[in-house]
Amino acid sequence: MKRLIPGTNESLPAVGVGTWQTFDVAPEGFDPLRDVLKTLLAEGGTVIDSSPMYGKSEEVVGTLSTELKLNDKLFIATKVWTSGQQNGINQMNESFEKLRRKQIDLMQIHNLVDWQIHLKTLSRWKAEGRIRYIGLTQYTDDAHDTLLEIIRKNRVDFIQVNYNLLDRNAEQALLPVPKIST
Repeated sequence: MKRLIPGTNESLPAVGVGTWQTFDVAPEGFDPLRDVLKTLLAEGGTVIDSSPMYGKSEEVVGTLSTELKLNDKLFIATKVWTSGQQNGINQMNESFEKLRRKQIDLMQIHNLVDWQIHLKTLSRWKAEGRIRYIGLTQYTDDAHDTLLEIIRKNRVDFIQVNYNLLDRNAEQALLPVPKIST
């Protein structure tokens, strides 16, 4: 099943692969992960979600996707989660290197850390073609109002929030928003 990215003609599989802990391995643990990536693509998946805070995950994804010649077939999402403009730029540039990408599909500001600063950088990088989409992440209900304010005032393509069978509060304000800012 695929879902259309709002404001585009591009669709993505509804399910992807997260790399937290599972891709934070030494080279001797690569074999099962090669199979994960091959199976993901064989079954119609493309989305890989990572972060600099996931240990070696970005580097492992970059190494394996390049080795398997899958890098251009994957939709890569990662995050920036540091304070300060230059620290954010440095962290994101490291992600490009580790993931072995010239362009990252989705760069997300993780847990809204210094979002005002990073949103400016990401907007510029999107205009330059370094990233394709801008996103925000937050895992707590108490940030929903802030997220709502941000997406109403800024061009954001994706949000990643806490939403599951036990925590459905995002239904109240975030999910009904018909259109992210234009």
